[in-house]
Amino acid sequence: MSVTEASQQANRAEMDPRRLVVVSYLVFGLILTLFLGRLIEMLMAQLSITNTEIITGTQIKVADLSGFVITAGLAAYAWMNPKVKSLSMEVATELMRVTWPSWEDVRVSTIAVVVASLVAAVLLFGMDTLSYNLMVKWLPALWGSLGS
Repeated sequence: MSVTEASQQANRAEMDPRRLVVVSYLVFGLILTLFLGRLIEMLMAQLSITNTEIITGTQIKVADLSGFVITAGLAAYAWMNPKVKSLSMEVATELMRVTWPSWEDVRVSTIAVVVASLVAAVLLFGMDTLSYNLMVKWLPALWGSLGS
């Protein structure tokens, strides 16, 4: 099954936006947990507080658990807050309506951008070289020959 067929099938299946919201909350929650764990670990080190292992052999430390608890609290608040939940559902619903470009469209567009960038680079290099030669070599030589 190609990428286009898979996206069309997902659009036809009309997947529940709540599923997308829950998956997004889980992914962002995992990232936030890891970030907060390292942040709390650095804060504890600055305050000379030992980051002890909670259960021996699991390598789960106080900072990691603290990051998880804070993230879980924020996720629960976001899920229970009607404004945040409504916004999350609206965003997920809009994402479900998006028609994603096919791989061929992405490839063609990327090639067009690369070619246009190369053409612009060559033109700018040419104008820069011409300007440099005009101002540093040709005009001073012309003024020098006129003054003699």
